[in-house]
Amino acid sequence: MIIIRILLLVIFISNITQIANAKPKCPDIKAIQASDKLSEKLTGGKVFKEGEVLKVNLPSYTKEVASYIYVKSDGLYYSIFTLVNTKCVARFIKRTNGKY
Repeated sequence: MIIIRILLLVIFISNITQIANAKPKCPDIKAIQASDKLSEKLTGGKVFKEGEVLKVNLPSYTKEVASYIYVKSDGLYYSIFTLVNTKCVARFIKRTNGKY
């Protein structure tokens, strides 16, 4: 009886690891690049500091990425936050108020 439970547990764990590894993931570098590109397009500014991945949501493997943009016409610095999915497509979430 104990051997059957151990075997079922091993099978269950191996299935979970296969499912977790089978999901395609967007590398951090590409996620940052997608976020920076979308942020520049939305604000009309340029990146002044490399973006960073803040959080990875495990069930969906989406990444929350912060991009730091300087808009010369306003003279303001913005932090733009995006969600990047497993296909490296960024979606705008929010931005901060501009700072001098």
